[in-house]
Order: sequence, then C-alpha cells, then structure tokens
Amino acid sequence: MGVISRDRLGPFDVARLTATDPTALEEWLRDNGFTLPADMAAELTPYVEQEWEYVALRLAPDAAGEQDAVLGGTLDPISLTFASDELVYPMRLSRLAETEQLLTLYVLSAHRMEPASTLGGDQPEVTFAGRLAPSPGPLRDLAGEDAFLTVIRQEFARPGLIEGDHVLRRTAEDTEFRRVYYDDRLLHWFGVPAWQLTTGAVAVLALVPAAWAVRQWRRRKDPAWS
Repeated sequence: MGVISRDRLGPFDVARLTATDPTALEEWLRDNGFTLPADMAAELTPYVEQEWEYVALRLAPDAAGEQDAVLGGTLDPISLTFASDELVYPMRLSRLAETEQLLTLYVLSAHRMEPASTLGGDQPEVTFAGRLAPSPGPLRDLAGEDAFLTVIRQEFARPGLIEGDHVLRRTAEDTEFRRVYYDDRLLHWFGVPAWQLTTGAVAVLALVPAAWAVRQWRRRKDPAWS
C-alpha cells in the first residue's frame, strides 16, 4: 500500500494511491475518512492485479476540523488524466448498483470509436459521430486540431451482469452520424385546426358529383323528361 500524493483541491481532499492488496487499500481508505461500501474491496481485486493506481476524493473538513462538512453551491470540475496503452473506461464497480444504469460516453480521438463488447448491457447506441469544427474554444483546446467525437449511449438494466471495463477500439471507417429530430406542429386557420378544414373541403367536393349523379338519375326516371 502506497500513497503517491495527498493534496487539497478546492473543497476536496484528494489522495493518489497504489496497492498490491485490496484489503490494505480498503483499510487505508476507511482509516483516513474515505467512505467505501462493504462489498467494494472484492471488486477492486482485478484492478490491484493489473497494478492500477487510484484517486480517492472526499469533501475536506473545514478550517475548524469539522468532519461533517456539507457540500453546496457550485464547484469547478476535476480533470483526471492517465497514460494507457488502450482506451478504457472503468465500469466494473457499477455491477454493485441496485438500480438500472445509463452510460453516456463522449470519446475524443483521431477516429470514430466503438466499445469492443456490450459488457452485459444493451447494445451500445451511437448518438453522434463526426469531426469537430475547426473553430477555437475549450473543446478544441482539449481535443487538438484534428479530433473525431463519438457519443455512445448504453443502458444496463441488470448491473449485476456487468463483466468488466469498456475497452474502445477504432471502427473500420470514420462514418459520420447525426440524429435527425422532427418538430411536428398543428397548423390552424382562423383558430380551426387545418386538418378539419381540409377534411370538410374534401367532403363538400365529394357531395357535388354525388348530387349531380342523383339529379341525372331522377331525370331518367321522371316521365316528364321522356
């Protein structure tokens, strides 16, 4: 069990850790005020075996040493980066959830990406895929000059079936995709729905040839016209 660093970032107490034993990691977190579910240690075992590092965050005590600090107001986002030989998103710990899980991934890469497997959830759905516009901005600063954004949505109706972590791979082609949304509106003419007016007009037009046909039939039957 090793502590690489421990810092205070804004209102958070942040610790960067290594571990060769999941039980030792669990004990350190509990001894240092980090809340950990009772069955979490067993799920950490694969990460320990792969020699992952860990970042633990908690709401830091205030200046008076008050442990029951209340989180409120707005917070700046925390950015985490790490080097890896493959693009991976940790999902294993979500198997402990008791309710349905919804995952939305925004993947920035040089190419369109896709999950290598379903991990026990529904089939992943791509809701957006395309290259970012060259306009400057925070997203461009983060992604670089030539970035492809893939947005992936996936539902896990039974989280207990999650069998690992998402590993993402490049697709065969960088096919772009954008959803098309239709906005249906009911048209009104002088306060009356247009469909009622058009239906009424068709009915009136249909009655005209019908009335003409009846008149012709009466003429043929009336002796006065013979």
